Amino acid sequence: MKVSLSWLEQYVEVDLKPSALADRLTMAGLEVEAVADRFAYLETVLVGRIAAVEDHPRSDHLKICRVDTGTGERNVVCGAPNAAAGLLSALALPGTELPDGRRVEKSTLRGAASDGMLCSAHELGLGPDASGILEIDPRTPVGRPLNQALSLTDPVFDIGLTPNRADCLCILGVAREVAALQGKPL
Repeated sequence: MKVSLSWLEQYVEVDLKPSALADRLTMAGLEVEAVADRFAYLETVLVGRIAAVEDHPRSDHLKICRVDTGTGERNVVCGAPNAAAGLLSALALPGTELPDGRRVEKSTLRGAASDGMLCSAHELGLGPDASGILEIDPRTPVGRPLNQALSLTDPVFDIGLTPNRADCLCILGVAREVAALQGKPL
């Protein structure tokens, strides 16, 4: 059974770090087989500032964006209508695997090199908006991984339940166990 920390926190205040909570749950008879952050894939997606935008010489709708990553600039070919100089957006670096299984790689689009991908909320699995690239608050530090910049961290506990712990076959049962382990109200 998979239980996310954010879901648990809707029922009980959790003061423990994910690794400590996993240990306590295991000692209480709920074997935690793994703990994984469901937004870990956003580690290789950075907050980038579009420094300049030029029309692609071989396309009517593509643009060549020069994107500042905080440690240098990258050229990225982009077709989003809202790509504009000064905009902060999500830059997926080469090697990033998107939620739909696509892998971002260095490429050449109609003769222009592209070193990454400016992404929409939909492409990142963060929402339904696919109309343009994700627009990020201009006060956000450039170069930070997106999961940190947007405070997206949600550890998920993979719990191997035994037949004698049927009381924990739902989120409320696991939350009750966590409340008891910490001496907190449910």
